[in-house]
Parts: sequence; structure tokens; C-alpha cells
Amino acid sequence: MIFYQTPEGRLGFRDIPPVLAEILRQVPTCSDLEDEAVEARLFPPPTEDPLEEGARDDWKAYVQPELHELFQTSRQTVDADLRGLKEEGDFFTVEFSSKHVPAWLNALNQARLALAAQHNFDEGELSQPGPLQITNEKELALLQINFYAAVQQWLIETLEE
Repeated sequence: MIFYQTPEGRLGFRDIPPVLAEILRQVPTCSDLEDEAVEARLFPPPTEDPLEEGARDDWKAYVQPELHELFQTSRQTVDADLRGLKEEGDFFTVEFSSKHVPAWLNALNQARLALAAQHNFDEGELSQPGPLQITNEKELALLQINFYAAVQQWLIETLEE
């Protein structure tokens, strides 16, 4: 898979193997908010202090709705970009506006956090390199998390150039 930037400032990935194209397509749907573990990971309370119930209520009333909207908008932007995935021989290509990078970073981060919550990864597991073979869903999730992190890294490096 090759990351590239066009002279017009568009970004893209080409020579995407089918398995990675499928993993990319899952970015907008990874953070299923019907899962309580995912909801708790994406929207943790601002404090666990039992004396700060008011702060938690304010957070839930005033901050969480805007975060939900921001997260949903980011996933929709990435989903729309990914509908442009083009099959070219045995590989895929996708290209998108550099203005969409914040949405991509947000959606990729949501996906990584959601997968970690769904599969109950601890920090030690997450700091390991990706699995050498995929024999179960948890190993596939770790591959996804590492792949999404690599995409995020490239997007950040591109922004810094």
C-alpha cells in the first residue's frame, strides 16, 4: 500500500490489498455506539469523584451531544470518501481532500478505541506489534488497530510537511 499526495493537495492510498481495503471500509462502523464498552471508552465521565455528580450531569447534558455529533460527522466524511474506493486490478485506490484529514484522524481514533474496548485489550497487548497470523477475532482487531495507527501516523506526517 502506497500513501501519496497529489500536486493539488489531495491525499490517497493506492495498491491497497483487498484485505486492507475491507479493513478500511470498516473504519466508519467500528465505533458502534450500541456497545456499552465502546460508549464508555469514547465518552468517559470527566470525574469519578462521587461528590462531582453535577459535573458528570453537565458533561452528559452539554458536552456529550456535541462530541456525538462531531464523531458521527467524522465517520460520515470517511464513509463518503471510502465509497470512492476504486478497484484497479488486484488492488484498490482511494483519494480524498486534504481538508478531510481531521475527520479521518478522528474516525480512525474512534475505531482504534472502540476495537480496544470491544476486545478488552490492555496496554501491554496494545503495545505489542501486530500478530504474525490471524487465528481469531481479537488478533484481527489488533491488526486493525495497528493498521489504523499507521494510517494516522502517515496523515499526521503529511500535515506536518
